[in-house]
Order: sequence, then C-alpha cells, then structure tokens
Amino acid sequence: MPIFDRNNPADMQAIAEAQQLTVECHERYQLCKKQLDTLNKQAVRQWLECLPEAEREKCRVSLNNIVAARKQKRGKG
Repeated sequence: MPIFDRNNPADMQAIAEAQQLTVECHERYQLCKKQLDTLNKQAVRQWLECLPEAEREKCRVSLNNIVAARKQKRGKG
C-alpha cells in the first residue's frame, strides 16, 4: 500500500517539497565537497564566513558529515 496518494494534492505537494529538499541537499553536498577538495582548512573557514547565516549552518553540517565519513572510511580501510 503506497504511503502517498497521487490523487491527493496535499500528498503531491509533500512529494514535490521532498524532491526539492533532496536537490538542495545534493547541491550543497557537491559544493561543500568541492570546497574541501580544493581549499585548505583556513580557506574553507573564510568561505563559510562569507555565506549568509542560514546557509552557513547548513554547510557546516554538510562539511562535518563529509569529514566524519572520510575519517570513518580511513579507519576501516
């Protein structure tokens, strides 16, 4: 049994919002990964400080998750 009813406008709106959030998160991940791959730690901090506060916090979360995943991968490898 499907979770969403495609005939229900509220459900379709929820699906559209979830898809948009997924796109935004993926784009932020790609941008943050690029910054980590190309800049040193100080330059990444300076880049973060140039961002609007709300975006800065979202990017901090993404950066922390990327760094944690890399550390975990190194520990297992």
